[in-house]
Amino acid sequence: MATPLARFASLSEEPDPARARRAAREAYHAHGIVLINPEWLSGWADRKQLEILAEKLFGKRKVDHGQG
Repeated sequence: MATPLARFASLSEEPDPARARRAAREAYHAHGIVLINPEWLSGWADRKQLEILAEKLFGKRKVDHGQG
């Protein structure tokens, strides 16, 4: 029996890092959209390059969120 809240059921699931990475890959290949989680990059230099590009496009982050 479906309830009016059934559409929100997936919102209570834990985030799936593998699914997020697959979605990012699909967005890139299908639309040329680049979505990169800094945690996916293993080296400091790569993470720093990502930060520099993001700041160039969007400006400095107002809150660090423990990423730097």
